[in-house]
Amino acid sequence: MKKRAWIYLAIGFLGIGIGVLAIVLRSEQAARPIPPEPTSPKPQQAPKVSLPGASPIEAIHEDYNQPSSLWVVVNKQFALADEQYRPSDLELVTTLPTRPEKTSDEQSLRQVALPALDQLVGAANAAGHNLLLGSGFRGYDLQAQYFNNYAAHAGEAAASQFSARPGQSEHQTGLAVDFGLVSGECYLETCFGDLPAGQWLAQHAHTYGFILRYPADKTEITGYQYEPWHFRYVGVSLATALYTSGLTLDQAQPYLKTALEQLRLQQLI
Repeated sequence: MKKRAWIYLAIGFLGIGIGVLAIVLRSEQAARPIPPEPTSPKPQQAPKVSLPGASPIEAIHEDYNQPSSLWVVVNKQFALADEQYRPSDLELVTTLPTRPEKTSDEQSLRQVALPALDQLVGAANAAGHNLLLGSGFRGYDLQAQYFNNYAAHAGEAAASQFSARPGQSEHQTGLAVDFGLVSGECYLETCFGDLPAGQWLAQHAHTYGFILRYPADKTEITGYQYEPWHFRYVGVSLATALYTSGLTLDQAQPYLKTALEQLRLQQLI
């Protein structure tokens, strides 16, 4: 009997010990801090380009200094980084007539601009304007021929007011278009801006991604005379912002530069 009593007593003490140990373990677990659940990093938001008076637009992930960029600024102060640049995606324009004496290059634009050009031409035709492609892409050498011919006849200073020097022409980007009319009326003349077709382009081209590059009231900024026939493709978002703000692409360059710096900081390009 005594032996059995000792066994019961030992079992009792063992049960008490296990209970105490369980309480201690629960207390330690309760005292431990609960680690936070892992969270995925928030995706970086693309920088915005905010032109005065226009709604902010999302920056495109490109180096705007490169000739292939949709937003590259080409003017007298900023020549193309590669003077022999030739776009790799040039295609013949087939949606509107071209001047037969022009080379196949001048009848071509970059593929990225062609869908927008098709839409613009369709809308112009619906409005009763029969547009013609006067000039599209021009390489460095062809632009040199144009400028040298103009300079020989009008003088270099005068030529530089209506013709770009080679390497400084937007036509070399493959994103610039000289429009005309099938009738030939006011071809490459400022009176084109007074015609219904010229006025329609000035008011509606931005909705298709094209901007009037050399407005009449911005000659001191652009460095070129009024050219109501010369339009540049930059995409709908920037074209609309420029149209709303009233700025030229030259004036927008500092805002584009800021966005480019932010893209680089965020390593998005």
